[in-house]
Amino acid sequence: MAASAIILEIATKIGAPIVKSILQKTFGGTAGDLAGTVIDAVAGKVGVPAEKLDSIPPNKIEAAVREVEVEAPEMIALWEAGLAGQFALLQAETAEGFWQSAWRWGWMYLLAFLWVCNFLLFPLARVFGAALDPIDSGTLLTLTGWFISLYMGGHTVKEIGKQALEAVKTWRGAHV
Repeated sequence: MAASAIILEIATKIGAPIVKSILQKTFGGTAGDLAGTVIDAVAGKVGVPAEKLDSIPPNKIEAAVREVEVEAPEMIALWEAGLAGQFALLQAETAEGFWQSAWRWGWMYLLAFLWVCNFLLFPLARVFGAALDPIDSGTLLTLTGWFISLYMGGHTVKEIGKQALEAVKTWRGAHV
């Protein structure tokens, strides 16, 4: 039996309405993350992975469900706070205006176009006799990597650079 079904059955049996409600209403998509969190919390309280819950005596699972039932309002609050943060970030990105965010879309479409040209259009054109040189794959990969670093992890890359610089300074100080 699946972990979710076991926990749902026990939550119904012992009267844990919050856990029961979460498991009944939030499977799939983003809401499924909350159900997964509840299942993982119950499994964690029992001390086994969620896949192994069917091998645990029901009385141990009942105790774990009771504990998670007490913690469930906090889990819901954290989950809602995470959703609110994601929504606020989305609103902030759309509120900054067209030109401030257009570079992201422009680069995405440009890179997609270049990859399609390199591996589909240029080879197809060569079949029909056109002399188009392909883009160097290493250059295209480097350009894509730079974009991903800036768009998805600019601050992370910056922090890694700072830490590397500090490590070099420490190393030089120790070896001078």
